[in-house]
Amino acid sequence: MNQNYRFTITLYNRIRAADTPDRKERWIRTVLHNCFWKSQIQTGFRDTGVSSQNVYVVRIPEDARYLSYAEFVKQPIGRFTFSQGDLVVLGECKEEITGETGHTMTQVLNRYRPDAFQITAFADNTSFPVARHYRLGG
Repeated sequence: MNQNYRFTITLYNRIRAADTPDRKERWIRTVLHNCFWKSQIQTGFRDTGVSSQNVYVVRIPEDARYLSYAEFVKQPIGRFTFSQGDLVVLGECKEEITGETGHTMTQVLNRYRPDAFQITAFADNTSFPVARHYRLGG
């Protein structure tokens, strides 16, 4: 195993309301070990001046628990997926996202920033001959 894969992350997968029997959004929490985590501040220039933002890269080793979103919604327990808008937190996070006041996705994200981000990019690199992994960006 690559020595850079030493971080634990907590992944919150969103199941869209349209994909649940009761038409309520659900969040499934999964803790993943032996991941790669990189966060850096990126500075840019805009018409309004200088702006800064954190840019994230996470790599997760290939895992038999991974399913595509379409399969995940059918059997989410003990499984995970990666979709835009899902939440990643550095470390093991015990909080649940319930949608109730104090426990919304946005509130959890803001509580753990800068060590948390929403997924904006995903690549399945498990077809590589070595170092098979999933890559997340945000």
